[in-house]
Amino acid sequence: MKLLLTITLLLSSFIVDAQTYIRQGKGDYNEVLYTWDGKYLRQGKGVYNTVLATYDGKYFRQGKGDYNTVLSTWDGKYLRLGKGDYNDVLCTWDGEFIRQGKGDYNTVLYTFDGKYLRQGKGSYNTVLYTITGEIPIEVLIFIVN
Repeated sequence: MKLLLTITLLLSSFIVDAQTYIRQGKGDYNEVLYTWDGKYLRQGKGVYNTVLATYDGKYFRQGKGDYNTVLSTWDGKYLRLGKGDYNDVLCTWDGEFIRQGKGDYNTVLYTFDGKYLRQGKGSYNTVLYTITGEIPIEVLIFIVN
């Protein structure tokens, strides 16, 4: 029992410290533009850099804080402007493409394959960002808006 508790605590400490880096262009060693730690989106590389947004699973808020101004709302498919499930739709996520506005047939703005965010529709288009680690798609959509 003590061994199981020790292993659980050890593994949870790794999960807590896990960070995702969003790098400029294509490459795992390019400049880090953003850091994602599971709740805060930070500018640059590091846990002490400026917090750009706080995400609680539904709302993106300005800066660091659970009660700050809501910038966007995520409902699982649509990123909406401000706070509310009926506000204007900025982007639609269909599982592979980030589309402009509301609709599964609108213009494709970006393609995401799990590592690279590419401009437009296609696997060979220009890479805008390289993702090192795990990131919810809604955070990536928030960044590009």
